Amino acid sequence: MKSGAKVSIRRWIWSLFVQTALIPLLLVETLLIAAYLHTNASIRDAQIANLRSVVLDNLKASSAQETQILQGELSHIAKLADTYASLAQDALRSTQALPPAKLGESANGVRYSEYDDGGSASFYSSATPLAKQDLRKVAGLAQLDPFMRETVRNNDLVSSIYFNSWDSYSRSYPWIDTLHQFPPGTVIPSFNFYYLATETHNPQRQPTWTDVYLDPAGQGWILSAIAPVFLRDFLKGVVGLDITIDKLLEHLNSLDMPWGGYTLIVDKHMGVIALSEDGKTDLGLQGVRTDTTSSDEPLFIPDAFNLLERADTRPLAKAMADRESGVVSISLSGHEHLAAWATIKATNWQLLTVVEEQQVFQQTNTLAGQYRSIGYLLIAGLVAFYLVFFALMWGRIRILSDKLNTPILGIDSMLQDIGAGKWRPARPDTNIVELQGIIDNVLVMGEKLECSSSRLASANQDAEQGNLAKSRFISSMSHELRTPLNAIQGFAQLIRMKGSTRAEHGDQDYLEEILLASRHLNQVLGDILDWSTAEGEQLRLDMRKVDAAALMHECAELVTLDMAAHGLTQHLDLPAEALHVRADVRRLRQVLLNLLSNAIKYSRQGTVSLACSLRDSTVRMTVSDTGPGIAPQHHEHLFEPFQRLGQEKTSIPGTGIGLSICRDYARLMGGELGFHSQVGVGSQFWIELPLYIESVPERARAIRVYLGDQDKTNIEAVHSALQGITVEQFDRGQHLLKALLRERPDLVLISGDLSGLDAAELLSEIRRTPQLSSVPVVLLCKEDQVRQMVALGANGLLSVPIDGLELQQLVDALTNKEVGGAL
Repeated sequence: MKSGAKVSIRRWIWSLFVQTALIPLLLVETLLIAAYLHTNASIRDAQIANLRSVVLDNLKASSAQETQILQGELSHIAKLADTYASLAQDALRSTQALPPAKLGESANGVRYSEYDDGGSASFYSSATPLAKQDLRKVAGLAQLDPFMRETVRNNDLVSSIYFNSWDSYSRSYPWIDTLHQFPPGTVIPSFNFYYLATETHNPQRQPTWTDVYLDPAGQGWILSAIAPVFLRDFLKGVVGLDITIDKLLEHLNSLDMPWGGYTLIVDKHMGVIALSEDGKTDLGLQGVRTDTTSSDEPLFIPDAFNLLERADTRPLAKAMADRESGVVSISLSGHEHLAAWATIKATNWQLLTVVEEQQVFQQTNTLAGQYRSIGYLLIAGLVAFYLVFFALMWGRIRILSDKLNTPILGIDSMLQDIGAGKWRPARPDTNIVELQGIIDNVLVMGEKLECSSSRLASANQDAEQGNLAKSRFISSMSHELRTPLNAIQGFAQLIRMKGSTRAEHGDQDYLEEILLASRHLNQVLGDILDWSTAEGEQLRLDMRKVDAAALMHECAELVTLDMAAHGLTQHLDLPAEALHVRADVRRLRQVLLNLLSNAIKYSRQGTVSLACSLRDSTVRMTVSDTGPGIAPQHHEHLFEPFQRLGQEKTSIPGTGIGLSICRDYARLMGGELGFHSQVGVGSQFWIELPLYIESVPERARAIRVYLGDQDKTNIEAVHSALQGITVEQFDRGQHLLKALLRERPDLVLISGDLSGLDAAELLSEIRRTPQLSSVPVVLLCKEDQVRQMVALGANGLLSVPIDGLELQQLVDALTNKEVGGAL
């Protein structure tokens, strides 16, 4: 235990016991356990050495056996490819008169199979012009469809069979949607499953195997057994049988591998062709691309699958390249593995079997664990005695620590209760004299704090009542004083107006003094009342959009005469454009007039300037003067109420609360009031308020209408009525549904005579699709279709022939819900 560290009573007593008794005993027990475990480990190492030689022989035998099985299956597939090549050669050589094949034509010059009739799929690339596409050749190759179908059905590893011609014609089974799967201008001879069978790459003209590549037909990663089809020494085409990696994986996963191992197939370039699921984690290949996106060029297995390109498998790859079979030890994912391989001569591939050494020696480790358990049982008897002894000692320590801990925790609880205002907490029980004395002192302290708290509460209540009385007094006083002051001011003005020609010069001066004094008293009463309202938190602001520059210009005009009377010059630096702030216009005007009034009162001559500027997200309004300035020692007291800062005995009127009120108003409006002053130069006061930001309404977007109709009269009527609106027309229901799923329009018009998907089926699909369920739908129906169409639940019905005005009103009503009246 560290010196000076905080520790509980129980832990302190226990630490003393551990240091004097427990540590020596644990040291003896540790030495006994270490001796036994060392003996057990020596026995285990001897067993593993003997078992290792047996495992290596078994692995080699298992790998060779599986290799022979797989070699037989791949050889059979290569023979099927050779057979199909011979049949294709006969079909191309045949002079039998066959009608040209009927294929669909796309707008970009592709001929293709339009639907699945149970046979093969055709694709004639636009790389060959339509006029040069050989449809009789297509018809001749169609005679081989039964062979293609039976080949796929009767061979589990074969996923598809195909014929590719020199002029970019492809025929494959099973059927696929070739129009949407292949790019229109695909040049088939540029792919590896074609050019690897050419004279350059295959001079023997025998069946051969491709590397693993990403199938453009959408089957994922595959490899192909291909064979050339020559006619008079001209390569007319290439046949191929595809084996998907998934099929190979199914085969590998079905193998019963010893010790929980897994298998993988490696090609002649050391690229992994197939890998069972268990091996993906070891090789870290979980994230390798397996999508089936079509491409104009072949996509091959990436370097992550090549054993030579990986640092952890490079020694294994070099050993496999040097020998046709063997066994080595490698480290994968931090674990030691045994790898055995044998060569598949038909394809020059290698079948690799990998097992984790830990699994191999699991039985031996289990036996060693049993020996350890026996040792632990022997040791447990020795330890049990000490555990009983420790338990008795722990019990005694608990009793002793509880006798100390319980009253101490009780004292802590008493102090917490007193802190929470419970002045007379419950007294804990203890027979320890020292602790009883502490408890008594705590109770006495609680009683004293109770008396003090009671006195403070009473004083606080008196203060609140006094503050309320003060506010009422100020309000009442202001009302009572303003009535006679207003009368004095009014009568004085009346006397001045009526007797201006008869009064003596001295009388006029007296009247001016009366008016000046009454106005000053009115201002003083107003300031006091405003200060009282702000102090009492009774002020309610009317926050709205205010043009700061215009308001400053207005305030400048209000004080123009007063400034002229004091011999001051006015300078305005206000922007021409509006600067809007969020403020209470009455209170903001009061703040600006107060600042201007101070500038006029304290400046005997010179200039008073007003400026307004944008600062980031705020607007700063500034009032500057060339007066005497404020001494630095007065700066910290400037905004305190009733502070005149040495001007109390001067002739300058004021109460000293104007700036305090201005700062309170600025903060209530979410801004700040500040100043900068230099003696002999002048003062600058500014108020900064947040810039008013208006929410920008969303611009109305252009309306898009989908029309499902093939009647030319209806189409012309819709386009004529909806000029200025985007209208897209579709002849068939299927085409309209695809467009809806691709982009959501504002309105759909569907004819009751729409071909393909009819109106009822199409409306059902729209309502069933979440992203389309809210799209407004209007049905165009003839008179005899109205009753049937009403039951479909569309948003509206429009009779045929179409009334243009009625259509415009219907579109306006339905799209207003979406675009806010953009029509």
